Amino acid sequence: MKRSVRVLAWILGAVAAVAVAAIAAAWFTLRASLPAIEGEAALAGLSAPVSIERDAAGVPVIRGATRQDVARATGYAHAQDRLFQMDLLRRTGAGELAALLGPGLVETDRRIRTHQFRQRAREALAAVTPGERELLEAYAAGVNAGIGSLGARPFEYLLLGLSPAPWRAEDSILVVHAMWIDLQGLDAADEQQRGRLASALPDSVYRLLVEPDPAWEAPIDGSRLPEVPLPEADQYDLRAMDPDLFEAVDGPAKEASGEAPGSNNWAVAGSRAQGGGALLANDMHLGLRVPNIWYRARFVAAQEGLDVTGASLPGVPAIVAGSNGRVAWGFT
Repeated sequence: MKRSVRVLAWILGAVAAVAVAAIAAAWFTLRASLPAIEGEAALAGLSAPVSIERDAAGVPVIRGATRQDVARATGYAHAQDRLFQMDLLRRTGAGELAALLGPGLVETDRRIRTHQFRQRAREALAAVTPGERELLEAYAAGVNAGIGSLGARPFEYLLLGLSPAPWRAEDSILVVHAMWIDLQGLDAADEQQRGRLASALPDSVYRLLVEPDPAWEAPIDGSRLPEVPLPEADQYDLRAMDPDLFEAVDGPAKEASGEAPGSNNWAVAGSRAQGGGALLANDMHLGLRVPNIWYRARFVAAQEGLDVTGASLPGVPAIVAGSNGRVAWGFT
């Protein structure tokens, strides 16, 4: 009996030891995949040293001599913090999700590949200025250096049993295409609606409906688009139009989209704000996700007088919505 108890105790002890070892290995592996936020690291291609300082919320301030240096360091920080998110964005744009997440996404990829966004990204990269291409290439090199700096793959890749593919300059353009898909969708509902309007209405009425109203514009250079004239009575007579035309225009759009969500933004002049500083706010109405789609950061390039703060998009070396201290911008 005592011998059986000793054997059982030994087995339980061995199982406990294996469990503790497995938990410890998982903990150390996950810890190794976290970004290094202290110390120094070598980053090839810099013209001068770059610093990445993080505040209490983890928001980085990236300081370098040139815009290319800042872009390279931004790629490094993005890869350390948001690599899997960046990978999903570029694969969404290219229609390559199934290769990472399985055959259940083949049909999604097929719909996206109709647009041939990877080929278009390569064409766009070939068409940009040399300076813009250098910026994207510096960012890509920084991303790959950031991937190489991690002590272990991010846990998503460990679960999938895969390794992240190297980042290419064209991938940043694919990330922008992924945002287009998120904002516009693949059904071209707005374009279809405009086509129905154009086919059902006189040109003067169509222009009045779809062209922006200059009364709502406030460009900083003072310019405005020309005002669209009101249609003449002989161009637009509701009494003479077939009522079925309106159902043809409205019906399909309502059925496809349901109730369309609103979008909003607002600005307050410094003269109307306490403290004298102008205010800009906009709600971009993007879906909630973890991590958040945006990556807050501040870019400072000393030699070029660049100092911008705001929201960057992981995968792209730019501030999408933010301020340079003189002008603020956003979109909705």
